[in-house]
Amino acid sequence: MSLVERAQSLQAEAQELYQLLDLGAAFPWKPVLIGSALSGLMVDRDLDVMFDAPDATAATVLAGLTTLAQRVELRSVHMQDEREDRRPTPAITDERFYAVLHTQAWKIDLTFWLHVVERPHVADALRLRDASDSQRLEILQLKDANSERDSSAIYAAVLGK
Repeated sequence: MSLVERAQSLQAEAQELYQLLDLGAAFPWKPVLIGSALSGLMVDRDLDVMFDAPDATAATVLAGLTTLAQRVELRSVHMQDEREDRRPTPAITDERFYAVLHTQAWKIDLTFWLHVVERPHVADALRLRDASDSQRLEILQLKDANSERDSSAIYAAVLGK
């Protein structure tokens, strides 16, 4: 199977998982698919989803995660409260709850943003979908060859040519 065919197969699997999880029913906020499952540049079973969730609490997020555990067999769940001095950047708008779930085959990243601001995630993934076939193939090759990769750097390097 070629890298392109594998990426297409993984994207179809990601869509099936996304439907099975039914995140919109598990959480009171609208889920937004982002990352390689949206761009189609998948080399790993990694599903990324974000929510604008200004009223999120740890209890609400944990309740939703409990619902997900009833839909898929979770091997591990890690949730972080990244508010105040625990946020990933100095920007107050980057406060969030962040959960990483693992099934037997998939890693699922869920980000619950506590401040509703314009975020580049969807636009970036859609821009990658518009890359030429040769650029998409080069990105897939680089991602596949570098397990400890910085995907953003790969995208910039290939699309900046």
